[in-house]
Amino acid sequence: MSAPRPAPAGRRVLVVSGYDVRRPRAGDAERYLHEITRRWVAGGVAVTWVCPGAPGVPAEETVDGVRVHRGGLSGTVARLVRRGVGFDAVLDATGRLADPLPLGGGRSAPVIEVLHRAPRRPAGRWGRFLADRRGRVDRARVALSPSARHDLRRRHRLQGPIFVVPPGAPTPIRAVGERAVVPTVVVDADLVAGERIELLLGALPAVVDALPGLRVEILGGGPELGRLRRLAAHDRLAGTVTLHGRVTDADRDGWWRRAWVTVCTADGGSGARLLTAAGYGVPGVVLAAPGVLDFVRAGRTGYVVDSPDQLAATLTGHLTELGDDEVAGRFAAACRAWAGRFSWERSAALLAGVVEHQIRVAGSDLARRRSARPDIATLVRVPGGGSVPAGALRPTDEVATVDGQLSVLLNGCDEVDAFAVLTRLGVTGAELRLAGHDDLLVGPHPLPPALAGAPHHRPLAFDRS
Repeated sequence: MSAPRPAPAGRRVLVVSGYDVRRPRAGDAERYLHEITRRWVAGGVAVTWVCPGAPGVPAEETVDGVRVHRGGLSGTVARLVRRGVGFDAVLDATGRLADPLPLGGGRSAPVIEVLHRAPRRPAGRWGRFLADRRGRVDRARVALSPSARHDLRRRHRLQGPIFVVPPGAPTPIRAVGERAVVPTVVVDADLVAGERIELLLGALPAVVDALPGLRVEILGGGPELGRLRRLAAHDRLAGTVTLHGRVTDADRDGWWRRAWVTVCTADGGSGARLLTAAGYGVPGVVLAAPGVLDFVRAGRTGYVVDSPDQLAATLTGHLTELGDDEVAGRFAAACRAWAGRFSWERSAALLAGVVEHQIRVAGSDLARRRSARPDIATLVRVPGGGSVPAGALRPTDEVATVDGQLSVLLNGCDEVDAFAVLTRLGVTGAELRLAGHDDLLVGPHPLPPALAGAPHHRPLAFDRS
């Protein structure tokens, strides 16, 4: 059986975004798409990236094989189409494209919306009209975790298929002895209102009282930087908190290597920075929010709290237990094992499957098959020696072979549908069960022993809904 292809090979994909990765204000959304599309380019995909222009940056540039066009979004796309630059699919990170992209001659390219945060309801009659069109059942979206998808369904009432494509994680190795001598909190964030860094600053005086040598290093820039520096100038935080602004990759690497713990107070997001920290062996203390809480294993790679009122006590307790080198080593090992379950190669393959699937179903009856229950998936364990013909599965299905065990995650299938699929393919004796939260997050891979049985913050039973 073949695994999903790492790229929609031979396809031409347009990315529409607020920034590109070379811009100082590029955030998680841009970094996520860049990590994926640069891998696609290596796999034979032609990727064009369109974003607004800015003084001092070229109108056109190639970045890691991705052709970047900077200018007015609609005007730039229209100009490319007039020049005969065709596209097979569009990845929209702005939420501005309400319909398939017209290419002329009656052709159009399907739009796949990539959502790092839940969309805000636009104001005004025209904004509400666009929002209603974007909420149509035929609009495909990508969320980065099961809890983010649940939030889009329940709170924002979005219809249509929503595919889960988690971010990847780096694989650095932090040498023994690199960790700072004093308790050190490192936060790497885009300093925008949604990160709610003021909640961390508000909790710190109580932590400092318990741990007088505490250091808090906040990396990143943004519109909130000035306000947060004024808050951090409070007498009780003097000498404890430093807001560094934007830092180089080398500086960021150095801070992660010294960190004891990271903190996330964002009201939502992708959890990508939690995975980055985990790759360095750094656990996290997280304020529960959609798209974030998925990326911490309770008691193994950190802690999740329900309320800002619990933040100070949890952070103090966790830093105290990390003062024991044996405990710190156990957390670090679990963090690295957890981050090892997330790779950018897998992210690229999963999103490639979504793109290929949407291209195939555009304008066809296939869009209604396996779509009545788009959030359900079934995990299949194939008996030893069993196989499935290459190309027999959907592009959005995921395959893994670990220690000779072949496993398949069939998206859009309940157990009855999955049994019918296997019968059609001649596979017998397979074990079937509905996929749970972890299966949707890490795929059909068994968790490492250090994480097996570790609960998440709360059961996420909505995967069947």
